[in-house]
Amino acid sequence: MKKIIAVSVLVIVFVLFSGCVSNPVVRESAQGALHSHYEYSEGWSPTQGCYERVTGYVYNAGEVSFDAVQLNLNLVNSGTSSIRDSKSIFVGTVGAGETRTWETILDGECTQDYRVDFIFTK
Repeated sequence: MKKIIAVSVLVIVFVLFSGCVSNPVVRESAQGALHSHYEYSEGWSPTQGCYERVTGYVYNAGEVSFDAVQLNLNLVNSGTSSIRDSKSIFVGTVGAGETRTWETILDGECTQDYRVDFIFTK
């Protein structure tokens, strides 16, 4: 009897939180020779709740290095256009032909639909 109750509770939990996990969304951005590729997807964990995991890379296709490259990410509610969470990531110097990878987590709510807006400065 205890096994049936435990399995039933697990099934209910998985069904309730199944909406938090989605396919990754992929985006590209460029400013001159500096290019960025990133993707984000929803996730859920017992310690963090619902979140957006964002990973990507910055690539310098030019022949000169860029100093002080910084990424600015906003988790935006798709329905209200309000910003739920923001992060700035300092990448630093990106040399000619160099690629730098990065990763971060943006905090969301399980009942909302979000998109990630991205800008980078050099």
